[in-house]
Parts: sequence; structure tokens; C-alpha cells
Amino acid sequence: MLEFSGYGATGMGSNPPAVRRRSIKLATCLLLLLVLVLPPAAAKNRHSDVIVVGAGLSGLSAAYYLRQAGKSVTVLEMSPHIGGRIRTAHYADSAHAEIGLEEFWSNNPAVELFRSLKIPLENSYSSFSSFYYRGRLYPFTQDSNRAFLATILDPAQMTLYQAWDSRVAELRRQLAQKPLSAELRALQDISFADWIETRSGLPETAQQLVRIETEPEFATSWRKISALEGIAEWRLFSGDGMTPFHVVGGNQRAADKLADAVGRKRIRLNQLVTHIAADADGVAVIAVDQSDFRQRVYRADYAITAIPLFRLNDIQFEPALSAERKQAIQTQSAGAYFTAHVFVDPGAERFWTVQGQSVLPILSDGPLGVIYAGRSQPGHDMLLNLLVSGASAERFNSRAGDPDQIREELLAGFERLWPGVRPAIKRMQFYRYHPRAIASWPVGRSRFDELSDALRTGQGRVYFAGDFTEDTHSNGAVESARRAVRAILAGAQDN
Repeated sequence: MLEFSGYGATGMGSNPPAVRRRSIKLATCLLLLLVLVLPPAAAKNRHSDVIVVGAGLSGLSAAYYLRQAGKSVTVLEMSPHIGGRIRTAHYADSAHAEIGLEEFWSNNPAVELFRSLKIPLENSYSSFSSFYYRGRLYPFTQDSNRAFLATILDPAQMTLYQAWDSRVAELRRQLAQKPLSAELRALQDISFADWIETRSGLPETAQQLVRIETEPEFATSWRKISALEGIAEWRLFSGDGMTPFHVVGGNQRAADKLADAVGRKRIRLNQLVTHIAADADGVAVIAVDQSDFRQRVYRADYAITAIPLFRLNDIQFEPALSAERKQAIQTQSAGAYFTAHVFVDPGAERFWTVQGQSVLPILSDGPLGVIYAGRSQPGHDMLLNLLVSGASAERFNSRAGDPDQIREELLAGFERLWPGVRPAIKRMQFYRYHPRAIASWPVGRSRFDELSDALRTGQGRVYFAGDFTEDTHSNGAVESARRAVRAILAGAQDN
């Protein structure tokens, strides 16, 4: 077993900084060289065709596609559970709600994958949602997005909106053409908010509709993302919009089913990957088992990293990542999510019922975030699922305030939305995310630029997957997995 704890430590404190840096670099290179030449028996891990780092949706999808192609796979996951942001919390009396990812849009290749695995899906709402703005609730009780819009916009405003929507659809089609036109490249250098406010021609009501419907998807302010990103995301809502799906019984079931299809014995939990070394003959991946802090070496022909963007900075690559890939990682931004599950009296359903039907989900345009309906049994406490995003999520995740302060802020938000609801709220359960968990592209960047292309291109025998390489949604996770697997299969065929 290799020991990492003491390399480069002896006598380093008395050396000049430049000498220390050279010594550390030399020690690291020698260590990685040692890993590559160790015989397989010393590592106590057999050789695989591909090592996949991360057992979230992207990693599990990559492993599944590789297994379908007849390749052997080892999946290394740093946490004690699979699924990444696909997590479902279960409570007493069969109540459950999502901790993380809430829906899979109809353009998501995961939907096709789930159906092939006979994972049951359900749909209970449209792409547009009810929303609250400046003291008024706009309830979605209609049969279509267009009918809902007709209750918000007058005929003249609707005409302007439809013209803008058609224009955005045309710009989005042009995004598939490379290189991008000068018009589209210019939209990378202004914010989505600036573009809407100064160039869309939309009236104020329609502008706020666009903002409130899209900001939960970015998990940040529309002033912090480029206009090109906003145009790409609008595909969810354009025209009749896309259909959001949910896994019957909780999205975690999809992750479990995928893991079963890959083979649980091929998934190693609690494996914190710290080094990936690659040469012309293969890769060696060093991981620390967080259950006993022993270091293990895994070998394969190829590796796929399928981890969040911020986690790439936890791994030492040999050879080092290219300057372009490092710049792509360092200049990409992130949105923030925070989840709260709220238990309320059964009679509280009247607060979100309009014309005899539930108007959830509701985009609260405030600290409550998106209010989804959890699942609970009739006659028992009802469960609401708050997916908070943006500045509120950043504040709640920071732990700058104690749980009582968060609870009071959420209670105040509920009372503004539904006066008189406070006595019906019994308790709350909070779930935090890493502050950089959600991919986004700031002004000056986009998923279509050369830096993003660099991350979508493998470096030697190492490939990069994850939603941040493609998109802000789970469809990016699966699309990136398919891309990486195609590249590996093509490379293996060439060899």
C-alpha cells in the first residue's frame, strides 16, 4: 500500500519557497511514476476497461452505457450513497419528497434511459408554473401554457411575447451551427437580464414572467448569467414548453435501478479520488477509502470523471490539466440550491387550492423558492418541498444564521404568500448543498465557447463528464456520459 502522508515533509521548512515548490513537484511526479509501475498485485485491485469517478446520474449513466457495450467498469464514489443530487427523503407514514433533483425534462436522454429500464414515470404539471409577484399570486389552473399566458398578458402584450418567443427559438436553432455567428457571440458578453430589459421589446409583465420562470433553473440571478445561456435555457418554456417527469415513488429509485443494472459490486463507495495519472498505456487512479483512510490504486485503460465542477480541483492530474481546461474550470460560475421539507396540517391544503385544484408548484420569487408538493398519505400531515435558489440559498447554506433564523425567514415568506398559514406549519427539515453545486456560465462565458469545448474533449485517456460540461440540468449529465462513452469506444476501436 502506498503512503502519501509524509512525502516532501522532511527538512522542507528551512528551504526557500522556490526550492520547496520544486521538491514537492518532484516528489509528486516520482510518486505517480511509482504508482504506474507497481505490479497489479500490489494495488489489490484488478484492471478494468474504464474507471468512472462519481456515482451520480452522469457516472451511473456512463457506467451503464459502457456495460451495455461489453466493457468492464469500476465506479468510485466519494460519499456513502449513490445518485449525487438524486436523493429522496422518506419519513413516517410513507411521506417522501425530493432532497435534490425534482424533475427530468422531456428533452432529457435520461427519460429514454429510464423507460428502457422500465422505471415508472409520472407527470403532474407543465413547464410553466404558478408564480407570486409583488403581492399577487398568478395561479396555473389552465390546460396549457398558452392558456395560462392569456390570463397574465393582454392581447397586445401576447403578440409581443409570441414574436419574442419565436425570435428566441430561431436564435436557439442557430446555436447548433459552428462557429457561432457574430450576433450570437456578442450575446455572450451581456447578461440575460440586460438583453431582456433593453432589447427584447417585452412589456414589464412579460419580462418578469421570463425572470421568475427561469431563475430557478439557473439557481442564480438572471443578471449573473450571459444572454446566450438564457436563450439556451428558454427551450424549456418556448411554445408549448417541455414536459417535466418525476419517478413514481421518488427519483432515488431511478438511481437505484441504474446501479442495479451496472452491478453493485462494481461500485465502490467512500472512495475519495485524489490523483489520476495517465500515459499512453492506461490510467492509475489513487483513492482514499474514507471508511479507514487507506489509499488504494485502481487501474484501467481509460477514466471518466463524472463529478461536480468544484470537485475537479480536489484531484491532482498527471500530466496536469491543460491551461485551457484549467481556465474553463476557474471561470465557470455556479448557482446555489437549498432544500426545506415543511410538514403542515392536512387542512392547510386550502391555501394552495384554487377553483378546486392544487396550483403547486408555485414560484415564490422570494426565500421560499419553488414550492413543490411532497407525497403524503390522506389524513396525515402534508409535506411541502421548498427548492430555494440564488441569494437565499447561498445565505442558508453558509450557516451564517442558525436554524431558528432560517425557519423564521421561511415562516415570514409563507405568511406573505398565504396570510394565516403560520399556525398550520408544524416543523421543517433542512438539507444543504455545496455552494458551487449547480453549473452556470457567467457573462463572458457560455456552454458554447471554446473553453467549454475543451472540457468536452478528453485529455489523453481521461474524459470529463457531468452536467457542467453541457448544461445546467440533469440532461447535461446524461448527454455528457454518452459523449464520453462514445469517445472511449471509438478510441478503443482505433487501438
